[in-house]
Amino acid sequence: MRVRRVTATLAGAAVALTPALAAAQEQSRALSATDDVGRVVLFTVLGFVGMLLVATVGYLYRRERDLGWDFQKPDAGDHDDTH
Repeated sequence: MRVRRVTATLAGAAVALTPALAAAQEQSRALSATDDVGRVVLFTVLGFVGMLLVATVGYLYRRERDLGWDFQKPDAGDHDDTH
């Protein structure tokens, strides 16, 4: 199961990077970076980190208050998943 996730992630990343690779090969159509590219990258990273912090606080709150219900837990199989 874990190998499938890694394979799917790598395949998705390869497909997502294909337009970037095609744009990199055509140098005449590539855009140059502007002066405020550092600020844009900084705000993007800060926004992403902030989003992760909010998700972490929400997860910890849910775990501390024991807000997990039985229907959210995975079903127990008839046999264990080891082969």
